[in-house]
Amino acid sequence: MKHLRYAAAIPALLLAAPAFAGNLEEPVVEPVIAAPVEVQPISDWTGFYLGAQAGYGDNSKTSAVGLAPGDRLSPEGGFAGIHGGYLYDLGQWVVGGELDYDRTNISDDGGPFGKMKLKNMARAKALVGYDLGDGLVYGTVGAFRGELRDNGAGWLGTPDEKHTDNGWLAGLGYKHKFTENWIGGVEALYHKKSDFDDTGFDMKLTTISARISYKF
Repeated sequence: MKHLRYAAAIPALLLAAPAFAGNLEEPVVEPVIAAPVEVQPISDWTGFYLGAQAGYGDNSKTSAVGLAPGDRLSPEGGFAGIHGGYLYDLGQWVVGGELDYDRTNISDDGGPFGKMKLKNMARAKALVGYDLGDGLVYGTVGAFRGELRDNGAGWLGTPDEKHTDNGWLAGLGYKHKFTENWIGGVEALYHKKSDFDDTGFDMKLTTISARISYKF
């Protein structure tokens, strides 16, 4: 009889099992929210730019047509001007070109006999640089056209005559981005033209300038 009672209770337990199971609470899984990853903007040098520069120039001592034997000219002084160019960012390397123009006070003062002065200079340059992110180290080569004036001394031939000629240049520079649009930098250039406009004056001019540019 005892075994029969156990056997009769089994169906009842089986029928009651779903009811007990329904009363169990399922675990609540809290959603995992990933923290946003800050993506650093990629610096890109590609674009047109315009700017201004100012600096100082010094020419190695050289002779000229109207100088006495053994005398030498060594013009030096400040300059300021404007520039414009375009850069193209290849990834690690940057290439480009630039034009600039300076009005200068680079001169050799002859006292009462007048002075020889480099009035202005225009340059056309090709640039190749190495991308450092916010910095750019570059080398440059190109050509320049300058204008010399001899104010009364006659060292370059005829007094007060204007002399213009072309030469070559090479140099190094560094650009730094303060923002994606504003760029500062420094540039050192060496200019050379032997016997400038047949005056006997050898231009061997070294310049260094500070520069500020706006990239579009």
